[in-house]
Amino acid sequence: MSRFQHAFKNGKARFPAFLDDYAYLIAALIHLQEITGNTDYLSKAKEITEWTIEHFGDEDSGHFFFTQLDQKDVIIRKKEIYDGAIPSGNAVMAFNLIYLSIIFDKKDWKQRAMANCQQLSNAIIRYPLSFGVWATLLQAITYDIPEIVITGKNPDTVCKEFLRNFIPYRVFQSATDRNNQFPLLKDKPLSDLPYIFLCRDYSCQNPVTEVHELIRLLEIV
Repeated sequence: MSRFQHAFKNGKARFPAFLDDYAYLIAALIHLQEITGNTDYLSKAKEITEWTIEHFGDEDSGHFFFTQLDQKDVIIRKKEIYDGAIPSGNAVMAFNLIYLSIIFDKKDWKQRAMANCQQLSNAIIRYPLSFGVWATLLQAITYDIPEIVITGKNPDTVCKEFLRNFIPYRVFQSATDRNNQFPLLKDKPLSDLPYIFLCRDYSCQNPVTEVHELIRLLEIV
């Protein structure tokens, strides 16, 4: 994977990218996948995540340093965990790891993100305004994470309607063709009508065909 730079000016890219740059790039690729249904964005997100773990990860704590392993112009490698006006790179990486762990069935990524949340749980509960993304993740872990799949030959309208609904944390994929590469999409039927599946741990309820029916299911589980 090509390394990324933090700044671009006068035709030149400068300064090694920081954790926040990688974390937000991965998050952007996840959102692009949700909007377009193009799984290539997920594959790229996985590739960058693996690189980020290798070059930014702290194996002792499970969190991530702000600078990468081989950056030599810093005296101390710090770790940012507080969510201010801009959420911390560590919080966004935890968000990414849990999401992608479900997409690719990588249990070690989920365990790492959950452990990071649990390490901060006392601080999150006492100071939630300083740990906004962490608090959302902690709640999601506590109450289970809904996995939502929409399939169909032309699901765009239903996908757009679904994405207009605010659900604090969920994993979402859609498909217009059969796709057994991803656990959530495996063996999902296709029809002229869009099918909407609500799943947990890859176990799915019978599909519904309207977004309001999905929302009702989310409210009662």
